Parts: sequence; C-alpha cells; structure tokens
Amino acid sequence: MDIIKKGFGNNLKDLRKIRNFTQEKLAESIGINLRQLARIEAGESFVSSETLLKICTALDVTPKSLFDYDISEAYLMTGTGNNVHFSVIKSGNIIQLVKDVNKIADEQNTEPVQDIDEKMLNMAKRLQKEITVDEIRDGVVAYTKIYKPNGETKIKNDNSANTDYELLKEKINKISNDSRKLDFMNLAFDSLSSSQALSQLKILIKGIELTQN
Repeated sequence: MDIIKKGFGNNLKDLRKIRNFTQEKLAESIGINLRQLARIEAGESFVSSETLLKICTALDVTPKSLFDYDISEAYLMTGTGNNVHFSVIKSGNIIQLVKDVNKIADEQNTEPVQDIDEKMLNMAKRLQKEITVDEIRDGVVAYTKIYKPNGETKIKNDNSANTDYELLKEKINKISNDSRKLDFMNLAFDSLSSSQALSQLKILIKGIELTQN
C-alpha cells in the first residue's frame, strides 16, 4: 500500500504543478485542509473515492493519469533503493529501459529516447540520489551517464566512438560482396570533402527515393 500511495502522491504533485495549482489552491478546491493534501502528495495518506473525484474535476484529469506509474519506480521513490542503476538498450529512436534495483525483477519499458534524460533527472531529484544509466549498443556498454539531484549530468566510460566505429566496420563487412553498396558508401565518404561527389550522391539518393515511391 505504501508503494501505491507514494506513486499516487508523486503523480498528483506533478499534475498539480502542470495545471499551475498551488497546494493551497488545490486543497481549497477539493475541500480538504492543506496538511492533508501535503500528506497525500508525500505518500503518507491516501484519498477517499470522493476526494479522488474532486481532484480529477479540479485538475481536469482522469483517474488513470493519477495511477499511471510503474510499481518499481514508486518503490524507488520510497528511498529504499540504495543502488539506483538502469541500463538503456538503444535501437533507432527507441530505447528499452531495463531496471536493476535491489533484486527487483528486471522490467522493460519502451520509451522515446528524448524522454530519458528528463525522466532520470526528475527521478534523481525526487530520490535525492545519483542515478547511473548504462547505454548499451549491440550488447556493448557505449557509455555510462550519471544523473545528479541538482540537475547536472556526467558521462564516464565513454566508449561510444569505439562502438560506432565497430558498428560501421561490421556494416562494411556485411556488404563487402555487394559492389553497388560499396560504391555508394565510397561516394558518401568522398562527398564529405568533394562538392562533385556530393552532387552525385544527391542525384543517387533522389533516384533511390523515386524507386521506393
């Protein structure tokens, strides 16, 4: 129950701020005292069904949005997680966030890449703990990023350049028997320093686009 109250309280606080409500204003709108609302947001108390309905009406939100949180994340918010460590498996513009906290079973959530920094910084601030995230590309840790409660980030063990090089080398090896793809890749490299090669590359890309339409 504490986990549910903690997750609910954090969601309520976030939604209240998004709607530009102070605690005083929301407490008055739903007919409870300020201390009671503060205890709900801190996860020390819970709402009645009547108060829940009033909160949804005041903030113009659904009950689902107030309960839309991950149980293991709520667990972290209680402050009982000592080693907050995640792994991010990147695939295109999508990542899988794999959690590994105090023997909790790993869970995977698929999220847009651009949301991760904000999510991790917000969690670090709520927990008042550093959060460590490993970015994994093709099974290799490209780099480790640390999110601090004060909003700062730090990158250590940055192997991303080496990882990118290895990935490129692997792609070249895969097309080594395809002369057309190799010619295209050579032209792409040449276009970095030659305007003539760049013009040829643009024409070639346009031709590829026309064949795919």
